[in-house]
Amino acid sequence: MSHFAFLRKKWVLALLALALGVGVLGGWSLYNSHKDESLGMDGRKDQCAAAIATMGDAATYGLAIPDESLEVVKTALAAQPFYLRSGEISIPGTPVFAHPIRMHTGSDFSDCPHWLLPGFDADGHLVAMQDYVYDPIRQLARFSDAGLIFPGDPRYSSPFPYLSAEQASALLKRTRGVDTLSQPAPELVFLPINVGLPEKHGPAWGWRGGGAIPSDPVWLLAGADGRDYVIGTDKRVYTLHDLPLS
Repeated sequence: MSHFAFLRKKWVLALLALALGVGVLGGWSLYNSHKDESLGMDGRKDQCAAAIATMGDAATYGLAIPDESLEVVKTALAAQPFYLRSGEISIPGTPVFAHPIRMHTGSDFSDCPHWLLPGFDADGHLVAMQDYVYDPIRQLARFSDAGLIFPGDPRYSSPFPYLSAEQASALLKRTRGVDTLSQPAPELVFLPINVGLPEKHGPAWGWRGGGAIPSDPVWLLAGADGRDYVIGTDKRVYTLHDLPLS
C-alpha cells in the first residue's frame, strides 16, 4: 500500500468514527457548542440544597411528596387548606413544576424548585394559584403563596402553563428553524429577572416575557444548534442574550 493510500484510508476511518459518534449521541454533542449562548448542564443545576442548609430552621417543610408523579403531587397539594371567596369553587388542575435557573440568593423561595397548583372554575377559567416551594432531595414541600385570578387578568382565559412543551418546540422550529433536543428536556423555569414592584421599579420593569417569578414560568429549550432558547409568555422566542438577567 502506498503512503498516500494509507493516509486516505486513515482519513476515511476518522470521518466514519466521527459520524458514528454523532449518531450514537443523537445530536447531544452539539449541545453547549455555543458556550456563551447555552447554560450547559452545570448551568441548569439549582442551589436549593445550599439555600436550605443556610436557612436551617427558618425553612419549615411539612408536606411530604411521596413521588413526583403528577397525580400524587396533585392529591397532596389539593388536600391543603386554601380558601376562596364565599360561593366560589376552585377545581384543582394539573400541577406544574417550575425550576430556578441562575438563582443563587440564599433564599429557598428563589433557589429551590416550586410546585404550582392551578385552580379552575366550572367553565375552565384559571381562577386561583397555589405555590409551594419544593425540596427535591427530601421530597418535602412547604406552602409559599396563593392568589386569586379575576376576569380582566390575561391569565384568566388562558391555559396554564401558557403553552405545552410540544407547542413551545413547534414555535421555536417555526420562528428560528431550530429543532429542540430531547435531552436536556424542555422545562418550565424562572430566572433572575428583576422587574421590581409598582412602587419601586426594577431594572427590568418593562419586561413582558414572563419568567420573573416562580408562578409565571417560561419554557427553556435546548436547541439542536447548541444554543438555549426561552419561549416567553408573550410567545416570542429569546436567546439568553435577549433576556434582561440580573
